[in-house]
Amino acid sequence: MNIRTEIKEAFVENKKIFTILLVIFILGFIVGVVIADDIAPVLMPALKELVKDANISSINAFSIMIHNETTAITVFLGSIIFGIYAIIGIFANGLVMGFMAGYTIKSAYGLIIYLVLIVPHGIIEIPAFLCTCTAGILLFLFVFRFIKDLIHKNTFKESYDNNKKTLKHAIILLSISLVLFAIAALIEGFITPELGNIINQQINGTRLF
Repeated sequence: MNIRTEIKEAFVENKKIFTILLVIFILGFIVGVVIADDIAPVLMPALKELVKDANISSINAFSIMIHNETTAITVFLGSIIFGIYAIIGIFANGLVMGFMAGYTIKSAYGLIIYLVLIVPHGIIEIPAFLCTCTAGILLFLFVFRFIKDLIHKNTFKESYDNNKKTLKHAIILLSISLVLFAIAALIEGFITPELGNIINQQINGTRLF
């Protein structure tokens, strides 16, 4: 089986997990939009702190990449505990994006800025995070089923052989997510700020970053 077939298999055979996580993300997004004004005093200071030193440079893109990759690996490994990290992570991701939408999109200008600052890297980052969380769920399922087989008197090798496909899918999806996060970081570090500056200069005559 070649790598392209294995990647396709990893997505097709785990589409139910992808779907469930996507629903959780959408729910988080909706909640974020609805309560945006209520949580703004808490979230905005933190978000402003994250972006106040933003600049268009390889250092910034590299920092974003390291952060995203570290987050992905943390969520993946943390999800070994009943998939909790994956579920909380995907909901929180949707919540923050929903909050930014609800807080920002109150005018045509707000809509434009939101789309410019979120969409270029978001269209890659969201699927990447879905892959990460799905991989995390699969890691939990592998460990759970492996231990269950051992309890049922299977040997270590038998238990591994029975569940190795699940682990393989988890590793494939995590690897894909890491590649996607790297691409998203480059876009977020180089392209997104420049687009934001261009649009804001056209509208307000000033740079955002």
